[in-house]
Amino acid sequence: MTNRRLATRLVVLAAIQVFLLALTAVAIFWATGPHHHHHPPAGMGSAHFDPRFDPNFAPRPDTIPWGPLVTLAACAFILIGGAVLTARWIVRPIEKLSKATRAIGEGDLTVRTGVERSDEIGELGEDIDEMAQRIDRLVTAERELLANVAHELRTPLSRIGVALDLAGEGDATRARASLEDIAVDVDELETIVNDILTAARMDLGKPELPLHRAHVEPSSIAKTAADRLAARHPDRPLVIEIAHELPEIDVDPMMFRRVVDNLLENAHKYTPDGSSPIKLAVSIDRADVVFEVIDRGVGIPAEDLPLVFTPFFRGERSRSRETGGVGLGLTLARRIADAHGGTVSLTSKLGVGTTARLTVPRLG
Repeated sequence: MTNRRLATRLVVLAAIQVFLLALTAVAIFWATGPHHHHHPPAGMGSAHFDPRFDPNFAPRPDTIPWGPLVTLAACAFILIGGAVLTARWIVRPIEKLSKATRAIGEGDLTVRTGVERSDEIGELGEDIDEMAQRIDRLVTAERELLANVAHELRTPLSRIGVALDLAGEGDATRARASLEDIAVDVDELETIVNDILTAARMDLGKPELPLHRAHVEPSSIAKTAADRLAARHPDRPLVIEIAHELPEIDVDPMMFRRVVDNLLENAHKYTPDGSSPIKLAVSIDRADVVFEVIDRGVGIPAEDLPLVFTPFFRGERSRSRETGGVGLGLTLARRIADAHGGTVSLTSKLGVGTTARLTVPRLG
């Protein structure tokens, strides 16, 4: 649909009013003009008759000037009617917008403006609808965040409590056996807390990450991330492919490795078959060094794929509860990649698997 500016519409309405006024004036002049009240004398052609030179013609002082009066009245009617219609045409959608914004301000985030126009007012209505949808999504996500954090904290705290009870009962052997699980849980808790604190720091007006850059070999980043995944999940097969003679990259080693760690951890979580391998490939593509993490897991639904980088977003709720996390990993991964001048993106097919692609500019 062609987008017509509001100013253009008002000009068109004004032009229509002027045209109607002109037609009305011509019609009134034709109906009330003097040629309808004075006829040429017998024997004189109408072409040569001018009432001003007729000796019997004399204007009557008490005659009411109907022509000008009717013209003024018609003009006033057209202008007033046009102004009323124009005002209603503009005010009605504005009232809808005002009603919708009041409802949103009162907490009803499901309300929509219902304004469908192709001008600035229509654009404003679409913006308000999109704003309400985004706010609704964020509020829902933050509510889910509280539930997710509580869920994530419950298991490790329960394990720690059991270990303390066993130690208190004097069963040091069983308590010691629980220490490995507790160490894993504490590591997961630390990751969650760090993600939440980093996201909060960015949302509080400090979007720039404190990077401690260094010239690093891409292979060292990949190998360290692979070792960490093997330590956490020793039964998961991991295939590593690193191209030869890769150029160095200028990154914060810890922060950048955190992105690779997150992509590998996601690949593990969403690949239920423990024997299915995960592939980590490092290559070069023109001016970028590319890290790819490829899995054969459950994949991501097409409707969820555009939202996976939204803060606190988690896909299918039942599946997310089983795999853990609070929905900040990919959000922080994208922000870290952006801070390094790179990108992170996902391609996925439901039931087939997912490919995560992380790029960063090469040196030299």
